[in-house]
Amino acid sequence: MSADDAWGDLNAALEDYAPPCSGLHLFTADSRTDEQRAGCASICARCPIADLCNHYAVASRVDSGFWAGIDRAGRGRGCPHTSTPDAGAVSPAPITQKEEPS
Repeated sequence: MSADDAWGDLNAALEDYAPPCSGLHLFTADSRTDEQRAGCASICARCPIADLCNHYAVASRVDSGFWAGIDRAGRGRGCPHTSTPDAGAVSPAPITQKEEPS
């Protein structure tokens, strides 16, 4: 499904239904705590148009906001989300100087 088609489906549903996330800044905030994410997910779990919301989020590869029970902030275009942003990172070895032989 294209992003345009997914948006058309979601937009049509929004004409008839105001989702419980409407007007809640938390869904568009730059960051959320674990407790806030859980609250958003709980709201999405009760939403009858969450599937349409998810189809649009996936098709358009959104990388911000909270869509269909998933925090998409910081995901990047098509990148999987990890709760540890430095997972797999390697710390550089400390720089040391060799002593010159006397």
